[in-house]
Amino acid sequence: MGTVTKKIQMQDDVFEGISCVFAVNGGITFSTNSANLSDANLQEFPVSEDSGFNFDTGQPTIEHFKVKGLNADWVNTFTPGDGQITLEIPCNNTNIMEMVYGESGTNVTVTLPSAATAKTVGTGKAFASPQKAVYLGLLILNDTEDKLLFIKKAKFMAQTIFDGSNKPLCVVLTGAIASADAHSFGILSLASGS
Repeated sequence: MGTVTKKIQMQDDVFEGISCVFAVNGGITFSTNSANLSDANLQEFPVSEDSGFNFDTGQPTIEHFKVKGLNADWVNTFTPGDGQITLEIPCNNTNIMEMVYGESGTNVTVTLPSAATAKTVGTGKAFASPQKAVYLGLLILNDTEDKLLFIKKAKFMAQTIFDGSNKPLCVVLTGAIASADAHSFGILSLASGS
């Protein structure tokens, strides 16, 4: 017979804070129970300090059926909740924009009249702001970088927001888990590789 696990033994089993968030275009691919990622697969996402990352697998709805004379439910049923993942990325980096919008930007140049500003030529990438979904895997390191929360595959839609407040231009990703297999998400302990 096993022994009782005490809470003091679970103290290291807490995922706290975020050090960094990485995205994997298309999701994380597992071979059996293992996934090997390379530098080329990862794009770091800077996320806002306040509410910049939210992961919720969904709160279920409970349907109660009662009978007279009994305080407890006679029976009850559960409907799974709708999960959601949200990231707020305060950045307009071209690599990030191309990843979250699922398309390559178009090289553009805009020339302003010299009366408008001292620097008159703007160059960079433009995007069509498509309303299409992209699949990403996510890797979130805790604040001590000894634990990893991974989300194998999530489906996101991107929205670019700038309201002129103290907050910079942000890309907001809203989505949900898109994988229902045994590797959908997990929290892992990190160790140095061999």
